[in-house]
Amino acid sequence: MKSSIPRFLLAAVLLAAPCASAQNVVTLKDGMRREGLVTGVRAGAVRIKVGPAETAIPLANIQSVEMPAPAEYTAAVEAWQKGDAASALSRLEPVVSNFEGLPVDWAERAASLLPEIYLAEDRTPDAEQAFAKFRQLYPEAGSSSDLLQARMAISKEDFSAARGKLEPIVAEARQTLLPAGSGAAAMSQALFLMGQVHENAGEKSQALENYLLVTTLFKNDPSSVSRAADRVRVLEEENILVP
Repeated sequence: MKSSIPRFLLAAVLLAAPCASAQNVVTLKDGMRREGLVTGVRAGAVRIKVGPAETAIPLANIQSVEMPAPAEYTAAVEAWQKGDAASALSRLEPVVSNFEGLPVDWAERAASLLPEIYLAEDRTPDAEQAFAKFRQLYPEAGSSSDLLQARMAISKEDFSAARGKLEPIVAEARQTLLPAGSGAAAMSQALFLMGQVHENAGEKSQALENYLLVTTLFKNDPSSVSRAADRVRVLEEENILVP
């Protein structure tokens, strides 16, 4: 006698199984949608594979793209958060190269993270080149661009310029009670960087206040949280108090 799987159980299994044929969605400015597998960006056009055929859609014609972050991007971010810059770079560089200009949050973040890691590795010329490319690809990046300019300024010990870029983001953070979303991560980074600016100016109490905000409230960027916690320990050992 043959055994069989009850129909209700079979249906549950099928619904729970991941969809291997999940499609990315490209929405054009005229409202049309294209579904398929986005394979990359080449010569200013998104390459999308529909069945066996691959076509190109100019970025200028695209309103939005729905596509999850690739595994290599996630691995790069995790490596960076652990302080492994070399591993982060080896994973991140191909992602940025393959998806440059793709209008999705993770692609923009990847392009902004690349110069940040270069700076951490003392590769200033590479950071400057990557930053220029980022500004070209994402001209409306807003706070991401300001944060990168602040990082570039700090790397050149131009703390006055860095302060000017950070002040609007920090002011917004101080008026935020429940940080959330990508904007909260930018606030976390800005508060940490402003702490560095304060320390350089000998304003250690203000620096400690910023670092504590990162470690207690604006815990949205793990790398900033880890580095802020290190500075909190150092300043507290110096008996520095918040203002």
